[in-house]
Amino acid sequence: MNIRSPLFLLLFAIFLAAQGGGCFRFFPDSFVVIDGIPAFALSKDRFVALGVPSGVEIVAHDRFTGVSVFEKKASRPFYLMPPNPPLYYCPSSPAMPVTIASLPVSIYPGRLKERVEAKGALFGECCKFAALVDRGGFWFGAKSIKKVMRRDLHHGDIGARFEMAKNRIVVKASDPFVQNGLQSGDTLLEARNLKNPSLYHVRKMIDECKNGRTVDLRILRKDKKIAIKPVCFERVGGGKVSDTFLEHFGLSFDKRLHIETIDRTKEGYKKGLRRFDHLLAIDGVLVRDEADVQRILNRCNTKKQLPARMLWERSGFQFFLLPYSI
Repeated sequence: MNIRSPLFLLLFAIFLAAQGGGCFRFFPDSFVVIDGIPAFALSKDRFVALGVPSGVEIVAHDRFTGVSVFEKKASRPFYLMPPNPPLYYCPSSPAMPVTIASLPVSIYPGRLKERVEAKGALFGECCKFAALVDRGGFWFGAKSIKKVMRRDLHHGDIGARFEMAKNRIVVKASDPFVQNGLQSGDTLLEARNLKNPSLYHVRKMIDECKNGRTVDLRILRKDKKIAIKPVCFERVGGGKVSDTFLEHFGLSFDKRLHIETIDRTKEGYKKGLRRFDHLLAIDGVLVRDEADVQRILNRCNTKKQLPARMLWERSGFQFFLLPYSI
């Protein structure tokens, strides 16, 4: 029977519904919930989850995607498969059919057309495991999961953020702390000799780029075509981590720009910043969220300069401090 036929889809939906959402009855020890985080066995001693459960031995954790792998025994793990339709969200009763709206790439999750009630997973035919799903329908599939299971946590970066504008890929923001030659508004014409690449291809290419290597780009800037070869480095911001361009200095922020985590080995801590310090303004301009910070720092990059002042607050006391050495 064709697995895409209406009859198969109907029979498969009835089968899952009859099982109470549950491929879990056939794999009784391969699904657990720890700290409210559902986890799924993909080998006899490895579980995967979106989040970091407590009380387990973490093998690998991708802080940009949130995917973690931890040690736990399972007699019958799920089979991991590419996310090919038909797909169903679990755990739910009955199992909920879903439709893919977009595919994930690097640290950027895919989207489902439907919202889901909580973290869970996507399953295909014959109870095959297809993806981890976050609340709201964001998902990471087999490629991302296999990468973390291999303990490959590398994500490349060139200090630029790209977006689609008028059906072309343009530079949304560029990091002033990285000499990459790119400016906001640049239109991407070629990437490694591929003309008019997709946003998916560009993000994948940069994510896989190894440290110290270059990415050959051709851009259009004010009617002038320019060849640029930015150097790749390990990514420090984006995804589940804040993306202000200040992450180079060991800082990550919450949604209101309080320092959430700080690396004691980096410049930010050495200069005197501490956890919970609140970033208020850059060069006299108030900032409310990471998008404001990135926008101001991008403006600095366009002017080929670094910010001169950063205003912080700690326990009601305000002070100026730059987290880097000029």
